[in-house]
Amino acid sequence: MARVGSGNAREQLLDAYEALLIEEGERAATVQAVAARAGVSKGGLLYHFGSKAELETGLIERFRVLAEQDVEALRGADDIVGTFLRTSVAEGSGFDRATVAIVRLAQLPSGGAARAAMQAVDDAYAAALSAALGDEEIAHAIVLMSDGVYLRSALGALEPGRAEAEVERLIAVARRLGA
Repeated sequence: MARVGSGNAREQLLDAYEALLIEEGERAATVQAVAARAGVSKGGLLYHFGSKAELETGLIERFRVLAEQDVEALRGADDIVGTFLRTSVAEGSGFDRATVAIVRLAQLPSGGAARAAMQAVDDAYAAALSAALGDEEIAHAIVLMSDGVYLRSALGALEPGRAEAEVERLIAVARRLGA
């Protein structure tokens, strides 16, 4: 089902599309399936999103907005490296769900827009880190560390108690690099 309390019909449709992408993959995320999951008619979906491509565009925009909010919060952190790496652990947040759905789209041959959105987000994180650290290479290394933490935690390879210890080890490594 679409997430309860997620707001208007448009957001519920995006929630349904996101959930289908995560749980069943892109082939299962048909316009009809998204409408059914959101509890609206196909016509209701098409009123808000004229096509499946528009659904994809809407989900990519959701991802970009959530990422911009995350980068903005990161820029205001006292310890940008520690904050960035600590918040790289997947926790099932709205941003995590949008990220997983975008990754699903990016894996498709037609996933160029999703790949571009992911690259833009990585670039924004790297720019924020680089501005704070004064070193583009160290910033890039920290983004790659973050990617590893996120992937391993999202796949369940880092149990919650272990994730914190691993992240603290990476923060120590980043400090040794000069971050």
